[in-house]
Amino acid sequence: MRALLIFFAVVKAIDSKLSQCEDPQTGTRIDDFTIAYRIRRGMNADIFAVWHHDLRTPLVCKRLRPADEHHAKWRRLLRAEGTALARLSHPGIVRLIRQHHHAPRPYLLLEHVGQQTLRDILLDEGALATDYAVRVVQHTCAALAYAHARGFLHRDLKPSNIILREGRPVLLDFGVVWKWKAARRPPDQSGTPQYLAPEQIRREPLGPYTDVYGLGILLFELITGTRPFRVGVDRHDRRMPLAARYPQLIEAPPSLREAGRRAGQKVSLRLERIVRCCLAPDPAARFQSVEELFVALDPFTRIKVWPLSVRRTNNNFSPFD
Repeated sequence: MRALLIFFAVVKAIDSKLSQCEDPQTGTRIDDFTIAYRIRRGMNADIFAVWHHDLRTPLVCKRLRPADEHHAKWRRLLRAEGTALARLSHPGIVRLIRQHHHAPRPYLLLEHVGQQTLRDILLDEGALATDYAVRVVQHTCAALAYAHARGFLHRDLKPSNIILREGRPVLLDFGVVWKWKAARRPPDQSGTPQYLAPEQIRREPLGPYTDVYGLGILLFELITGTRPFRVGVDRHDRRMPLAARYPQLIEAPPSLREAGRRAGQKVSLRLERIVRCCLAPDPAARFQSVEELFVALDPFTRIKVWPLSVRRTNNNFSPFD
């Protein structure tokens, strides 16, 4: 009980955060945990910081909102996310504690990694130093290589879906995870419009090269503080051709060197070419795997990243083949 009181005292002390996240469910007990406050609202679910009474530790709960709890698509996506995370155990991927899909409002219980996403850092502090941005993307490559080897594509790589834990990125929100197979087409365009690869927009077969595209946008944004493409608010107007709604289908990305210079960064021509390769509209013109991108980025970091394939074993990290 004392630990619970301390936890809520810390939460209450963060007034600015609480003022943004007030929710009538605060203080509600669900099974063996109690909701402390809402971290953010997702597309179809709320993300809460919770206190687990048996484990005596803060966790995160992703719970469908009342309006969406009976929606077949959202329940299917939440189940798919839980299934994927249950099979992924990697230091660069948020860990699933428990999933419950038979409750009136299904939820996932996840480890509490932290609260400051890369998006928060970009807004508060501006662009990252080029060397550090490359290192963050390499760490993310390592996590994705592990997921891809097990058949899972993330499909929604962006700064708000990555949190730094002791300086190392942890990939969150597998809400539109896709079990990919060669020539298999997704049923929808799930993902964030500004970060969608052309094949996602056209609903063409996806592959690891789809997440490579997302990593290219991520690296561009971390170095420059801006996104390479601006998607208009009229993207839902089906009377307009796709190319008019999604500029990444036909436009080349802006110069990384020029955008970096405006952000006070020095970017080499070689790094710009790597990012352009990631953002090629034709999937065949990109790096075909995150491993290829990882190796291409290696010369740009002074501090080397852990091996591409690592696993979590009793909280100890060890490489494996």
